[in-house]
Amino acid sequence: ADGITAIADALRVNGSLTALDLSSNYLKDEGVSAVCEAIQSNKETKLASLDFFQNNIGPVGANALAAMVAVTGSLTSLDLSQNQLCGVSSFGNGTYNTEGITAIADALRVNGSLTSINLSGNQLCGIWTDWKGDQLGTYTAEGIAAIADALRVNGSLTSLDVRSNNIAGDGAAQLSAAVLGNLKIE
Repeated sequence: ADGITAIADALRVNGSLTALDLSSNYLKDEGVSAVCEAIQSNKETKLASLDFFQNNIGPVGANALAAMVAVTGSLTSLDLSQNQLCGVSSFGNGTYNTEGITAIADALRVNGSLTSINLSGNQLCGIWTDWKGDQLGTYTAEGIAAIADALRVNGSLTSLDVRSNNIAGDGAAQLSAAVLGNLKIE
C-alpha cells in the first residue's frame, strides 16, 4: 500500500506524464481507486495512456475508474483487461455484479477523448472457461449491453477489445447493432 500511495501522491501534482503502465501489480480496488482519485484531482494532467492490465480490479475499483474517465479529457487509451470488473475472476471466484461495468459504460457516454479501451478477459457476461474448456457460470447480457448502449452515443472510440468475455446471443446482437449503428460511411 505504501508504494501505490507514493505513486498516487506523485500523480496529484505531476502535469507532464503522458503514459502510465501499472499492469500486473495486484493493486486491487484500493490501489486503483487511489491512483484514479489522484489523476482525477490533478487538473494539469496530460495522461493519455493508462494500463491497468491484470490488477484484480472489481466493481469498486471500476467505479473509481469510471469517475476518473468521465472527467479526464487527456486520456485516449485505457487497458482494463484481465480484471474482475463484473466481480467474477477468470477462475469463477466471486459474484457477478454489473455495477462496475455499468459505471464504466456511463463514463464512456460522456468521455469524448478516449479512442481505445481494452475490456478483454473480464467475464462481462458472467461466464468463464475452465482449464478443460468447459464454460461455467450463468450467461447474462447485462454487462455487455451496458457497453453496447454506451457505444451508441460515444463518437470517439475507434478501438474496443472485448475478447475472452464469452459474448453470445443477445449480448452479441446488441454489441453488433451498436457498432453498426456507429459506423460513419462516406
